[in-house]
Amino acid sequence: MKLWAITWLAALLLGCGGGESDATAEDREPHFLAGRRLVTQQDYDGAAKSFYKALEANPRSAAAHYELGVLFLSRKNDPASAIFHLQRHLILKPEAENKKDVLGQIEGLKSDLAGEILGNPQSQPNRSIQALRTQLNHLAAENAALKHQLLSKGITPNPAATTNSTTTLPPRPLPGGGSTVPNPPRPTAMRTHTVKQGDNPTSIARRYDISLSKLLAANPGLKPAQMQIGDELKIPPRQ
Repeated sequence: MKLWAITWLAALLLGCGGGESDATAEDREPHFLAGRRLVTQQDYDGAAKSFYKALEANPRSAAAHYELGVLFLSRKNDPASAIFHLQRHLILKPEAENKKDVLGQIEGLKSDLAGEILGNPQSQPNRSIQALRTQLNHLAAENAALKHQLLSKGITPNPAATTNSTTTLPPRPLPGGGSTVPNPPRPTAMRTHTVKQGDNPTSIARRYDISLSKLLAANPGLKPAQMQIGDELKIPPRQ
């Protein structure tokens, strides 16, 4: 991972708001301010609800989308929603100062999701699978946003309409063709990793075949920019 990416991610984990210092109408909106306050109080569910209310008040609030993207990336372990809100942030604010860093995070999250589909983050996913997964991610994030909007208005969504299903991947083909072999079982016990020279969160996540977001969720106090040789990280199971 490049140095700028590590530094930017460390800023996210410390609760920075994307480096935007100019006060705007967006970040003076009452629900937005309430969301930022709840983040500092570590009430991340409450913060998400406040940022969604800020979007109800101003659907074109790039700042609210950015804060939601940060929450789903670093606190709520939901890369699909993180991708959706970070992309909306850039669509609404195409000249954002942090555009390069946000694009890097989006590509990293997409790579993690593709790796989870194939069971091997080092391999290149089939283009059709990538396109389908991206579409499903957008639909899931939009569904979550609509659900929050309904709840904020006192309307309870129909549970049958929000039921999640799990898709099982087919067995992997043998390199030489012919018959197939089942996907290898994934470890279920929590492991630890001792940081070595050259390690960074992305390389560690790939080494253990897990997503970056899962690694960050298992180590809530992790500050990538301050990671030192000899530090021990918790490695969550892949399932």
